Amino acid sequence: MLCRYHNLDGAEALCGKKGVEKIMQRIHSIQYDPLNVVARNADLVLQARVDNYSESVLSDLLYKEHKLIDGFDKEMCIYDAKDFARFQFVRKEYEKHALPTLEYRNQTGVLNILDNVRDFVEKHGKTGTKDISIGEVRESRWGHKKLSSAALDYLFNTGVLTVVGKRGTQKYFDLTERVIDSENLSCDPNMTVEEFLEWYVERRIQSVGFLWNKSGGAWQGHFLSENGLRSSTLRTLLEKSRIEEIRIEGITEPFYLSKKNKKYMKDPATNSYVRFLAPLDNIMWDRQMLEMLFGFTYRWEVYTPVEKRKYGYYVLPVLYNGQFIARFEAEPIHKAGEFIIKNWWWEPEIEPNDDMREMECMKSFL
Repeated sequence: MLCRYHNLDGAEALCGKKGVEKIMQRIHSIQYDPLNVVARNADLVLQARVDNYSESVLSDLLYKEHKLIDGFDKEMCIYDAKDFARFQFVRKEYEKHALPTLEYRNQTGVLNILDNVRDFVEKHGKTGTKDISIGEVRESRWGHKKLSSAALDYLFNTGVLTVVGKRGTQKYFDLTERVIDSENLSCDPNMTVEEFLEWYVERRIQSVGFLWNKSGGAWQGHFLSENGLRSSTLRTLLEKSRIEEIRIEGITEPFYLSKKNKKYMKDPATNSYVRFLAPLDNIMWDRQMLEMLFGFTYRWEVYTPVEKRKYGYYVLPVLYNGQFIARFEAEPIHKAGEFIIKNWWWEPEIEPNDDMREMECMKSFL
């Protein structure tokens, strides 16, 4: 059901920009990570679900058409611009907790220059950290050394600014009111935090397909990581029949499914497909759940010291007909714009057949 839901089996003819828009309406959010070994995480997530996908498709949707935007969700993510207004609740939580963070980073002076930085962006338009220098800081425990750069991030996280372009990892900002359609700027003033939470919890379930109520990567972020708050919201959604509880044989913990997505449980499986999944793919957000469902243990070892890695720096799982059969370590050949498979590991219980060994579709991927 999860492979069908995410179109990892390719059953739906999702293609190009329209395909990206359709899958984003279903899963709502994909995690952004700037690390680019074979591609960025967001590009790998979309490539596994949409035919004829290219990086330019996502770039156009983000920075030309502004149908998608960068914003904090689970972590830093990409999501539909129509969700921007409701995320005011998340942005307010960021603002409430910002001062201790600024104190730790020796950057409390940021709060004194916010108006100056906003005025600069209003006057000059598209602005990157290299374009503005206000309030230099000699020392910082973490992050930017320029107060103006930290102020840009603060204004972005509180919704005043929006990312309107990137050059590598360098972000460029403009006033949100000049970027996002006016109907997506303001949330219903009568919306309560309880109503937001109902929307947010159901939305996060939809981002994965179905979820259990166990703390883990899939429930990261403001509000959702709080066990009591999440549990009470799940009970409310059950009472309102917006979600339902499902059981999986051999697992005692119940799972929760949005009733909007129940149809994917009835669709027949489509075989003969293979996908290389991103390390931060939605289906892998909860590693414990992944192991329980698929018997596949995965750890992203990018930040693990070399001597402690079991596999490698950047390792991609291989999904074949609904089963995780292998993983491989990719290594880029930057000048050629290609990559090589440095190491390949079959899963212990897998006895590769001829189809697995040939992997013609993998060759076309490479």
